[in-house]
Amino acid sequence: MTAFTTTTGRVTILMPHPERVFRTVAMSWHPPGWGEDSPWMKLFHNARTWVG
Repeated sequence: MTAFTTTTGRVTILMPHPERVFRTVAMSWHPPGWGEDSPWMKLFHNARTWVG
């Protein structure tokens, strides 16, 4: 399952897919100052640091 909503429909949560937009060129828009890596790439950098 990738998305859930309450019975009233007021709250919806979605599973993000950071592997699809880890580079800014894959994003529809980004500020020029971001460089090549998107903010989602931080997730992978943090995981690598945690693993060691």
